[in-house]
Amino acid sequence: MSIRHELAKIIGGKQPEPLTKIKGGGSDDQTFPRIGWHDKTDRRTKIAKWLEKYKRGGPYADAIDAYPLFVLSSGWELKFEDGHEGLKDMVVAWLDQPQNDLDQVIWQGVLSAILAGDAYQEIITSKGGTIWGVVTRDPSTFKKEYDVYGRVSGYTQYTQTGPAGMFEKGVAIPTDPIINLVLFQAPGDVYGLSIWERADDDIQRDCDVIESSVKAIHRHGTPKQQWNLGTPDNPATDSDFDRVEDEIRRIGPKTDFVTSNTEIKMLDTGGVSNVDTYSNTTLQRVACAMGVPEEMLGLGRGSTEATATVRMQTFLDKVTTIQQIVARTYTRKLIDRITGQPGKVWIEFNDVNPEDEGKIADWIAKLRTGVDPDAICYAAWAQERLGIPPNPEEEEEEEEPAPAQVETPADDEETPVMA
Repeated sequence: MSIRHELAKIIGGKQPEPLTKIKGGGSDDQTFPRIGWHDKTDRRTKIAKWLEKYKRGGPYADAIDAYPLFVLSSGWELKFEDGHEGLKDMVVAWLDQPQNDLDQVIWQGVLSAILAGDAYQEIITSKGGTIWGVVTRDPSTFKKEYDVYGRVSGYTQYTQTGPAGMFEKGVAIPTDPIINLVLFQAPGDVYGLSIWERADDDIQRDCDVIESSVKAIHRHGTPKQQWNLGTPDNPATDSDFDRVEDEIRRIGPKTDFVTSNTEIKMLDTGGVSNVDTYSNTTLQRVACAMGVPEEMLGLGRGSTEATATVRMQTFLDKVTTIQQIVARTYTRKLIDRITGQPGKVWIEFNDVNPEDEGKIADWIAKLRTGVDPDAICYAAWAQERLGIPPNPEEEEEEEEPAPAQVETPADDEETPVMA
């Protein structure tokens, strides 16, 4: 107990009432709580949540779109073994059907694998057994069935049934008609890794920072005034407060103040500072978690910086690896089923990194120097490696038959005489 209280007891006096009062204000509600590494939510529920957030757009959705965009930006072509051009024509004929768009199928597959960890695309066959097309399914409706060794034996797709989707029904699907694309996977896990899940906590922090910055701008972004009315000897009444409040509402650019017992202080004259610093810091963490260069999220660093160039080169190398996984998956699960002869026709993506083509051309030029340029790197191979089509004039010269050679008998040989 304080000395003041002890003295009050001794003299029998009453404790003085304070002139000022304090009341807690504002709030610190966590609108974007971070769950952390121990999220026990059902996997399909989490995927549905990620899909919903992706549909809202924003910088995070744009970072997700960067993966399928760069995978397809360089284009692809069909390759085939020598003597199997007819199988390639078969695949081209299938792709030419109006319901088939392999670019769109690959885009949705990569997007689903990046966003949900797994892509589930069903191969639709006709009654005769021929492949009609490929349809992408909602990854939040699928569950993998596997044994204790991690071998996937099938899938279960859950659909909503009953009034207003109150009930859930599972349908067993074998592995054959499903193209399951997985790009990132933890060791020993049957499901793929979602890039959104790995960045979710940093996304929540960024949303929290942005929301707090907006609140701060609304609260402190414009100058405000503090009016002190009355004095301790002549306090202001409630009617005085109401009258002054009404005057404040009608303040215009030409308003002058003549005050008595009124003090006016200016507040928030500096606005809110360092907002861009907070936002850039959280966005840098989001970009790092999503594995994309931070320039893709709108950060204001120039692409001429050495660090920005290195980040972009690293991302392009990652895309090249993803292209190889995508090419193998769709070749084995789709192209091989169309041809019926595995490994004869395959998908091959063009190089997504333009600097790689320049390096290849440079070392090919160095190899083709000297007296005999074809000794190490002959011209036909170099043309094919660089994607240069053959010269049509040279092909025409090769196709022209050589003139027949007429042998003339030697002087000492007898010329046969026909009877």
